[in-house]
Amino acid sequence: MDQLDEELISSVNSGVTRYSALAKKLNIPMSTAHIRMKKLEHSGVITGYKGEIDWKKAGFTVIAFILINVDINLLQKIQKTQEKLLSEILGMDYVKEGYVVTGDSDIIVKIIARDTDHLKDILLNHIDLISGVVKTKAMITL
Repeated sequence: MDQLDEELISSVNSGVTRYSALAKKLNIPMSTAHIRMKKLEHSGVITGYKGEIDWKKAGFTVIAFILINVDINLLQKIQKTQEKLLSEILGMDYVKEGYVVTGDSDIIVKIIARDTDHLKDILLNHIDLISGVVKTKAMITL
C-alpha cells in the first residue's frame, strides 16, 4: 500500500466513491482511480460502501453507547462465545456497531433510538433478555 492507496481509502471513508470524483479530488486519471479501487476491493481493504445517515433527521434523536457485562461461565455452559453474543446483538434493529472490549465491560455497542422510551425498550426487552448478559449501562450522547 502506498500514499495513493491511503488517499483513496481516506477519500472513500469521507464519502467520495465515484471514480470520477476520486480522480478529480486526487488529481489522477480516472483509469488509475478505477484500477486502484478495484485492487483495494479485491484485496479486502475496502469491503463495501454505505451511505451516511443523519439519524436525528430520520427521527432517531437518541444515540447511546451501551456497556455490557457478560457471565463468562454461563456463556461456556451454553457454548456461546463473546463474539457470538456480540453477533446476536449486532443483528438487532437499531444496533449500529459493537465491539468486544477489555476493561470493566465485556462488550460495547452503539444504539440509535427514537427517544429514551424507545432506548429503554431496546435495553429491557431485547438486550437484557439475551442469555449471558448480566448487566448493561447506557451512556447517552449529548
